[in-house]
Amino acid sequence: MPDHTPSPLERVRRFAEREQLFRSTEKVVVAVSGGADSVAALLLLRELGEAQGFEVVAAHFDHHLRHESGGDREFASDLCERLEVPCMTGEGDVPLAAGEMRMGIEEAARRLRYQFLAFAAERQGAGAVATGHTADDHVETVLHHIVRGSGVRGMRGILPAAPLPGMPSLRLIRPILPLARADTVAVCNAAGIDYREDATNAELHATRNRLRHTVLPQLREENPSVDAAILGLAESARELFRTVERAADLAQPRDRAPGAVVFGLDALRSLGSEARLLILEREAAFLRAEVDANRTRLRNLDDVLSSGSGRVAFGGLTVQVSAGLVRLSGEGGGEDQPFDEQFVNIPGITRAGERVLQAATDPFPDGAVAPPAAAVPADRIEGALRLRALAPGDRMRYRGYRRKVSGILKNARVPDWERGGLIALAGREDVVAVLGANVAIADGGAEDECYYFRIAPPPPAPPPLPRVDGG
Repeated sequence: MPDHTPSPLERVRRFAEREQLFRSTEKVVVAVSGGADSVAALLLLRELGEAQGFEVVAAHFDHHLRHESGGDREFASDLCERLEVPCMTGEGDVPLAAGEMRMGIEEAARRLRYQFLAFAAERQGAGAVATGHTADDHVETVLHHIVRGSGVRGMRGILPAAPLPGMPSLRLIRPILPLARADTVAVCNAAGIDYREDATNAELHATRNRLRHTVLPQLREENPSVDAAILGLAESARELFRTVERAADLAQPRDRAPGAVVFGLDALRSLGSEARLLILEREAAFLRAEVDANRTRLRNLDDVLSSGSGRVAFGGLTVQVSAGLVRLSGEGGGEDQPFDEQFVNIPGITRAGERVLQAATDPFPDGAVAPPAAAVPADRIEGALRLRALAPGDRMRYRGYRRKVSGILKNARVPDWERGGLIALAGREDVVAVLGANVAIADGGAEDECYYFRIAPPPPAPPPLPRVDGG
């Protein structure tokens, strides 16, 4: 019977076309370690590029983790010279970097490798970086994520395409993902090309190696088709996760400001933990903060969202819930600078650190982006009016009663993160107004003779005077 199984090249071509891996791509950097998988990826993409019109450049990074790593580098350079493929090489001291960055050897190696690949892609003007991950890697990755307690996202395993770590403007593609490790060996043998063996792949102290050499063989004894079953599970998870991604994309913040992002509580409360994590990662990138998430922190986030108040830290990102809002902030983001107590100029402006208090005897003109203003009855102001930070225990006369300011703020649904930066206008004894960028609380009415106050950003600096040279 004739064998109708498509060739490895044809399977890669069909896979790349379905996943649109090379769409609008003129040049691809192929990561070549020297092993059978990466060598096969180079051979197949070189041939595919000639047919489809994109150029291939190889890149090899020496981690200096094995004594024979120098030989791998020479092998990659010699191979590319034989194939007439341009090759860039780089090296890094992974143990030193791991110590400086306070991370494990594997994570440090991965980070340095992707930094080099991003550099190579930019240097070559490539639109994508290709790696030699195979179906075997895919199966092992799914199993590894299951063992570590991953959610649906981890069950997807290795994706055909993703943003390049550390350089999201570039794509990381895995075009030989439909091939098994045996297929890559066959591709190398058919081309008469040798490849390097990494002895560390047989060492059982690494979790992935134990899964490869111990766990998976046992699972295959129970089910000879377990690899196909795991790949099917990954595909189902990938389909399911698209719904999660769409839900996260639809959840957009009410407000973005330097150092902070604010959502409506219901927008996040209605989502599952996977979608919430995507939102945290998306907004952390905007805030330039690092997200350190785990199941415990995600459960804590669910608790504070359910209760409507509280705080959860995700490494460099903090989530606060208060007054029907959710605020995501980076380290020290959006905090107002302290200022000294001082007398208020009426009318006029008074500085409060980096902010400005505006005071007027007539209502401020309305504007689309005008800050809120407080109307203070003139008969409430006894003596000089002082501007200071709001203090615990402050009271003010409000709607006919002398009340605690904290209670007034709570009833007005002012979120916790805004209360710490509020400014108090104080008379001889009590506070007469509370002001912030989005807050203006006082007890004046239309029938009262009032003074008007609001917080505004400092006026722009005047343009520099033109320089006049003497002559």
